[in-house]
Amino acid sequence: MTHTILLTGASGMLGSQVALALCARGHRVVGVDISPAKAEHANYVHAICDLTRPDDVARVFATHAPDRVVHLAALAHVTGETDLGWNRYFMLNVLASQHVFEQAAQAKCPVFFASTVDVYGNRGGDINESTPPAPVGGYARSKRIAEQRLAALMGDTPYFISRFAPVYTEEDTHDIRKRYYLKYPSAAFVVGKGLEYDFLNIDRVTDVVARWADRDPAPRGVVNFSDDARFNSARMVEEERRQGRAKHVLRLPAWVGGLGRAAARLCPGMLRLKVNKVLNPYHLGSAARERFFAGGDGEPLVLDRPDLRGVRVLLLEGFARQNMALMPALKALGCHLTTYNASRLDVGYASKYPDVKLVRYWNREDEEASFAALMEVLAEGHYDIVIPMTDFSATLLANHIDAVRPLAWPAVNPPEVFRRAADKQETMRACAENGVPCPHTLYDMASADDILAAGMPFPFIIKPRVGYGSIGFHVIRDEAQLREVFDAAVKRFGPMVVQDYIPQTGTQYKCEVFLDADGAPKSAVVFDKTRWYPIDGGSTCCSCSVHRPDIAADSIRLLQAIGWRGYGDVDLIEDPRDGVAKVMEINPRITASVKVCFAAGVDFARQIVELGMGLPVTPFEDYRDGVRLRYMHTDLLWFLQSPDRFRAKPSWFDFRHTTDQIFNPRDPWPWFTYTVQGLRKRKSEMEKRKR
Repeated sequence: MTHTILLTGASGMLGSQVALALCARGHRVVGVDISPAKAEHANYVHAICDLTRPDDVARVFATHAPDRVVHLAALAHVTGETDLGWNRYFMLNVLASQHVFEQAAQAKCPVFFASTVDVYGNRGGDINESTPPAPVGGYARSKRIAEQRLAALMGDTPYFISRFAPVYTEEDTHDIRKRYYLKYPSAAFVVGKGLEYDFLNIDRVTDVVARWADRDPAPRGVVNFSDDARFNSARMVEEERRQGRAKHVLRLPAWVGGLGRAAARLCPGMLRLKVNKVLNPYHLGSAARERFFAGGDGEPLVLDRPDLRGVRVLLLEGFARQNMALMPALKALGCHLTTYNASRLDVGYASKYPDVKLVRYWNREDEEASFAALMEVLAEGHYDIVIPMTDFSATLLANHIDAVRPLAWPAVNPPEVFRRAADKQETMRACAENGVPCPHTLYDMASADDILAAGMPFPFIIKPRVGYGSIGFHVIRDEAQLREVFDAAVKRFGPMVVQDYIPQTGTQYKCEVFLDADGAPKSAVVFDKTRWYPIDGGSTCCSCSVHRPDIAADSIRLLQAIGWRGYGDVDLIEDPRDGVAKVMEINPRITASVKVCFAAGVDFARQIVELGMGLPVTPFEDYRDGVRLRYMHTDLLWFLQSPDRFRAKPSWFDFRHTTDQIFNPRDPWPWFTYTVQGLRKRKSEMEKRKR
């Protein structure tokens, strides 16, 4: 059976020969490359395409409707390229591959992906397809990440990963000579009786691709490919001597090779890799290769946590304390991190972790100009993911999600889901409809008379339907106070939620949930709000991780009911009258207290990036109890104002198992700049929370 095969990298040395081999077997080949065509055949058509542009890739698939994909295009380390930095490897070998795989998965096209035995890293010696990869260097790392993304995206559609040994042609063995035994134009070396190397003739590469293309159904799995017979360096040097190249040969005893391998253990990764390639070469097992040539499949892909190094992340609002949790976590993943700051005093600017620190216009009172400035940054920076920190930036991204998506994946939900979560009244409605405990709530109250007519008993609370912290929160104790406060509150904050007042003697909780693209829960961390400020109802200033499966289950059910995806924060309070934890609100952005989750062992940064890159989301099924987080800037104010300052449990003076929201001994400078900013803004922030 013949196929329409989309072949990437069709103008390369390997791609042009593969194209002709496939055409000769009767397949229709659509060659894709950023360069003009090199192959000429009646069955061949060529498409100029930049694979780093997803719209271009989608257009090629839509135009030519392939039913198989052979993905050869890549940036290698032997092409004469001058820019071999990680960002370029990531762009060309990971993101470009991902764009191809996404379209193939959508069209259910089986994929042949040309990878490399370099993914095994510094192991050397005997290797088979079950050997855990440990790539070293930009080329191998990028190929391994591309393998992982292929596996993540294809679902039930067959994919085949061929890990090639170094490829050579009969006419050109220059690269093999240069890298393995002939270091100078006329000088070579031989260790002992010669070392055995696994190489791969280009004719066998074309044969492998053609066999894969001919078979129905398409082969699956992973196979290491090399020639059946190994190359011996002593015999290769003799051939070089006959051809007049190796005029001077240095013969070294075998123990020198062993000494070199031992010394390499002390070398940095890339140097150790180069030494091992020469003195401790791969010996690839033949079982999977023989099974493939006999008509069988390959081995399953050895999976591990996706490699996220090089993913370009933009964190918004560098002043937000959430950054103090996200920045070190993202850097630990190897992401390229940029912070968007409004001031050089922002923690995102003062921190040591960002690779790039921007200072651009940002004003929560000027949405239009702030968004325009953000779009300029996104257009210039080539980001993969943009993460909002506050309600303002989350709302901004959600409202403009279609404009942002072509430039970077925004870590927000679609507008209709986002607005339902941000609206506290709609949250209460979703709770009531799905059996999630919540306070008794009155809907659509436009005036004090409406509330009185509904018969809500005093005391009750009013708070803005959309807002954050304790801004606009009022406890209404009698009719006189209601008439005095309600109209002014509506005028200042907009529509209000009216609901039963739950006595503040009950414990308050937060549950941080992560749902993957299918809505499946991947983590749920519960922590209590041991203390909060202002003391009559505000944001937490001391928290402690706890296990409350009931709260986790209710929070997951609520977020799933509204169609939420990704990170979500649910606030609850335990009603002392019946002992039930009841939902107060959903915060549709990363909470300021998220650092307690990281300290307890749940890496939300990894989950956000994996979701944004279309990868399987790593589950974190458990976390540590008793991990505390303090926000000392307001916990100190709590101590000064609370009558329970010496009766608090845990004690205000107990710093065991505790981390601070802002202070990090490995990154201390942001604490000082944040303190300066806090002193400047304290008066205006307290004015917002004035009762």
